[in-house]
Amino acid sequence: MKKILLVLLSAFFIISCEDTKVTDSALQANIDNNFYMAADARASVNDDGTLTILGSSQNEGMTIKLSSLAENSYTIGEGSSNFAMYEGPGGSVYTTLPDGEGMVTISEVNEVNKTISGTFHFNAILPGIDTIYVSNGTLFDIPYNNSTELDPVNAGTFSAKINDNEFLPFIVSARKTTHRISISANNVNSKITLNFKPDVSTGNYALPNATVQAIYTNADGSKTTREGVVSLSEHNTSEKTMKGTFSFNTDNTLITEGKFNITYK
Repeated sequence: MKKILLVLLSAFFIISCEDTKVTDSALQANIDNNFYMAADARASVNDDGTLTILGSSQNEGMTIKLSSLAENSYTIGEGSSNFAMYEGPGGSVYTTLPDGEGMVTISEVNEVNKTISGTFHFNAILPGIDTIYVSNGTLFDIPYNNSTELDPVNAGTFSAKINDNEFLPFIVSARKTTHRISISANNVNSKITLNFKPDVSTGNYALPNATVQAIYTNADGSKTTREGVVSLSEHNTSEKTMKGTFSFNTDNTLITEGKFNITYK
């Protein structure tokens, strides 16, 4: 009887741990029905005392920003300064701002080893297109430091006008994957995305173009770019910086006076 009980308990333990793959340091979660584990996970205390937690892999990234570095439960939702963001393999950016919700619990801050551990869950939205549900999130011994590092959701400056109205994004992200450098700027209702081939050189690129893409997305989904131009005035591959201007139009949207000056990861 004892042997049978031991076997049953062992089987239960294996099944219970099936979705948990903890390494020496890990940021992992279930995104809808898919398991995600960051290849690299780290955190940084910003100048204003906020904490940015970043998990990244070759084609995906997850960012969590909290109001402080402390053992506490942080609510994500309307009126909160805490938020989370997930960037998918295709460059789509899902964010909890302004309508997502969730919770991040920092259960341990190890000030000797400078690591944090905890749990999280949230839902994030690609406006007008899709919502993802992030569950069973785990932060395990994520290293943090007190130096100013690039905030992946504040990658630089980005501005434009949409049908003569100012477009002022609250998230500007920029990252390099195997096939592209993607810059995304989001506000409450819309998003502008610029995609470049990784080896893109400075110059003027008429749109549509195989080397450079410009995409406008609002609550009705992504719009087809009819014509336009992206002018890349600087691209420093060593410093990972890009600077330029853009303008383009879709069937019923005119984007003008676009400017960007960013640093990508």
